[in-house]
Amino acid sequence: MEKIKIGIAGYGNLGKACEQLIKDDSNFELVGVFSRRSSKQTIMLERIEEYKDKIDVLLICVGSSTDAPKLVPELAKHFNTVDSFDTHATLPQYIESIKASTATGSTTAIVATGWDPGLFSLLRIYFDSFLTNTQSQTFWGSGVSLGHSNAIKDITDVKDAIQFTVPVKESITYAKRGIQIPSTKKHRRVCYVVAPEAHHARIEKEIKTMPNYFAGYETEVNFISQSLFNKKFKNRKEHAGLVVSSDLSSKISFHLKLKSNPRFTAQVMLSYAIANFNLQKESNKGVFTVADIAPRYLCKSEYINKI
Repeated sequence: MEKIKIGIAGYGNLGKACEQLIKDDSNFELVGVFSRRSSKQTIMLERIEEYKDKIDVLLICVGSSTDAPKLVPELAKHFNTVDSFDTHATLPQYIESIKASTATGSTTAIVATGWDPGLFSLLRIYFDSFLTNTQSQTFWGSGVSLGHSNAIKDITDVKDAIQFTVPVKESITYAKRGIQIPSTKKHRRVCYVVAPEAHHARIEKEIKTMPNYFAGYETEVNFISQSLFNKKFKNRKEHAGLVVSSDLSSKISFHLKLKSNPRFTAQVMLSYAIANFNLQKESNKGVFTVADIAPRYLCKSEYINKI
């Protein structure tokens, strides 16, 4: 396979994970990393359009709460993109905004890749199709949610933050028996936040009432110092997830355990960068989710060997 020229927009944990994977994989060539913050490793994001004829696929590694809805529709006008947008509730509007901005149909955008949405999206489709009169249920954690952590960091006066998603064990037991559990009863959300004391009350209220992230969930907010945060949480990246489904005669479950959430998300994004490149070869333009893409497009070599 010819080398795919990759650009990265965003240089947080996910962008850095993508950068390292690209450097270690001979199928890819890194054109550049683009960020709003100047550094020796990055190019200013405002210059990105200068590179539109040099990049085959642009990986967009920014937060889903505020950055992606603004950036992706604009970048998808000029670049073939892959992102890891992870706000399930607003995904339809997000897709429509990208479709509206790319109405000329000159680019290929693959949205909401990663492990959920992404891998788990495919599992839910397969499980619910293969079993009778059932609906898959998903649990996340215990582990660090990149999306929720970034959503807290977007709050004014927050200096640093991390959010742990903790599944409710009793809810998993009921789900495995086929009993449907409301989403807000499946998990607890535990947050650790660095912020000036004068703003604690406001920040806690903003977290607990944040739509699509914390509102309705049992949420614990702990304010700690930056030094304690660095000591306990700075390098925490683990996560896990579970999809379960059952009918009268069958049970299916899939469990994922990750040492590094951003690394695995980056691995999935790069798989869909290959899919994007293969779609371009067949002149498939437009906006796609993982459900729209046949598995063969993910393969670096002849897919029939994997069947």
